[in-house]
Amino acid sequence: MIAALINTIPQADPIALPAPPLLLWALLLLMFFCHMLPMNFVLGGSIIGAVARLRAAKHDDSRRLAAWIGKAMPPMVSITVTFGVAALLFLQVMYGRLFFSSAIVLGWFWFAVVPVLIVAYYGSYVISYRGDRSGGATVAIAAGVALLFVAIGFIYSNNMTLSLRPETMHALHRAGDRAAHLNLGDPTLIPRYLHMLLGAIAVSGMVISVVGRSAAKHDEPHGTWAMRHGAIWFVMPTVLNFLVGLWWLGTLPREVVLRFAGQSVLAIVSLSLGSLLGLVACVAMVMAMNSPNPARYVGVGVWTLLGCLASMVVARDEVRTGMLGIAAFEPATWVAPQWGVIAIFVVLLVAGIATTLWMVSLLLRKPEGA
Repeated sequence: MIAALINTIPQADPIALPAPPLLLWALLLLMFFCHMLPMNFVLGGSIIGAVARLRAAKHDDSRRLAAWIGKAMPPMVSITVTFGVAALLFLQVMYGRLFFSSAIVLGWFWFAVVPVLIVAYYGSYVISYRGDRSGGATVAIAAGVALLFVAIGFIYSNNMTLSLRPETMHALHRAGDRAAHLNLGDPTLIPRYLHMLLGAIAVSGMVISVVGRSAAKHDEPHGTWAMRHGAIWFVMPTVLNFLVGLWWLGTLPREVVLRFAGQSVLAIVSLSLGSLLGLVACVAMVMAMNSPNPARYVGVGVWTLLGCLASMVVARDEVRTGMLGIAAFEPATWVAPQWGVIAIFVVLLVAGIATTLWMVSLLLRKPEGA
């Protein structure tokens, strides 16, 4: 059985790793975390923005919220892509022979990601230039952009799940009946995708609450509304996500589930801590929904959510480790450190994160429209 699985895994490239595996692993998780934060806002924010624009004609607070999301979306898309490329580079180094092989099996679906992203990016600029307008055309464009981002997320989920199952990848490739496949037969695909989608909406709800907290300094009624409105968008998807997370866990192979049942300390700690922090964030935002002074609860919610997301990044990696262990995947062991390149990357990374934080602070300092 193991020999058959090994035969389905592409051979490693005869290229040395540019840094110790532990450092590459840490940078992969860091880059994914940096990518995940803006990505969640782009995906979830586009959905919330479309709903807000639909209500904008009859609800002034929704009109202002839609205008702010529209203004924030273009820079957030660019930040998402920038950190996403960095994450993919480390993914290529560590797991490239699986990830890019599954991308080939996806074929035209994978090729479609770039043109679909370009169209969605242009659409986000159109919405941004339309300001707080809420006509039928603007609503249609906003809904279209949201659907495009949803589609991109689904394609990525297909690639990520397929790359963890070399035997399925091999079978689809040998079928050879068409140049595009989806991993629809994988029982983990739908719960994993829904977990990501609901999480993106929840994170975007938290962002709206943070924007409301800033807006309350110069417009208390609207800022308070935004904090409570964002809390609703956070709490509802988060509650559903606890159920979807259990569904996803239940579809994983027994060997992977056992990692989260105590076989791996990192797996059980990351899942337990992430779940606990997510629950605390949910309670804090429920308090924000009902408190006359929601700002303090929003602060608690933000920091616990960041801890939850960091823990879940590690838990997600533990799923990958368990799945690839079943497939008998062996990572490359040949290391030839290129410390000069790594040092340059670290310097540019620090500069990039600092620039990103500055851009975000400009959006939050005085959120026009919101």
